Amino acid sequence: MSDAGTAGLLDEMSSLRKRTRRERRGYWFPLLVFGLLTLGAIPLMRQFDWENSPTRRCDHHPDGRVSSCSDQPPDTAFEVPGFGRVDPLAVFNSGFIGGIAHPLALGLYWLGVLVLGFLATVWWYRWRAARVGVETSTRAYAQVTLYGLAVLLLVPLISAVTGRSIRLSHWEQRFGSVALVLLSLGAVLVAMRLSKADRAPSRRRRVLGGVAVAFTVLVVATLAAATIDKTGGLMLIAIGLLTLAVLERSAWCTVVAVAFTGVTLLANISYMGTIFYRLNWEIGPRDTNLLFNGKDVVLPGAVLIIGGVVALVGQWWTSRSGRTG
Repeated sequence: MSDAGTAGLLDEMSSLRKRTRRERRGYWFPLLVFGLLTLGAIPLMRQFDWENSPTRRCDHHPDGRVSSCSDQPPDTAFEVPGFGRVDPLAVFNSGFIGGIAHPLALGLYWLGVLVLGFLATVWWYRWRAARVGVETSTRAYAQVTLYGLAVLLLVPLISAVTGRSIRLSHWEQRFGSVALVLLSLGAVLVAMRLSKADRAPSRRRRVLGGVAVAFTVLVVATLAAATIDKTGGLMLIAIGLLTLAVLERSAWCTVVAVAFTGVTLLANISYMGTIFYRLNWEIGPRDTNLLFNGKDVVLPGAVLIIGGVVALVGQWWTSRSGRTG
């Protein structure tokens, strides 16, 4: 075959690979699903009503004037023998200034978001593979989600054992949360690389791999216990979307996943209120306004929805151009 023929064949194969990659992409669906589910948490983020709480106790001066008042916002913690007080949903409902009125509902909602979003994403990719004949493997995404859920389950136990001693200061928390994302993503990339290099690992390699996974989960859970407040669900979604971006090899999916991770990190350090203030967003009374109460999920949810809509329109346009061309 001549050099010109070889070059033409290589170009054709390259074009075929690119077209196949475009056809198998379906990340717009999980972006929209997780975006809508994230915004769905807003009604459950109403602040605790300190003024009208039935458990509020006040001390009075001899003349009848109130000297001081105290109250304890509701939480989802309970006593566990050997561990003390454990709050299994703290990664979803703690760290809010003033507390949350219904922490149990918010925590269970985020658990439902993670499970429902995971199942919907896996179903979507498999359905799409059967429809278009090209499949994007969701094995790595599934593993990341399951190991991430294990991390979120370990965090309350680690927090109960260590108490407040493990918590980082505000400035340290900023760097710690970034390190958490980088460590998690690095572990995902290494695991994906090793799984491709060794398709049929020996028994010894499987044992060593299991030990490495358990150690990584423990390290990530410890760092999460030191840094995560209220954004456990968003953090796991972020790592999952970064994994999807690697699997899809899509620049736009990567941009959306990185942007979502960025605003999630800002929400974790309670910086969203500052952003609202600097943008001069007048959103009404803080105690009753849904937008202010849900400020930690507004931007993350909006990033995913906008990213999903753009991806869907882009895919529709590409498909339409391919049919007309």
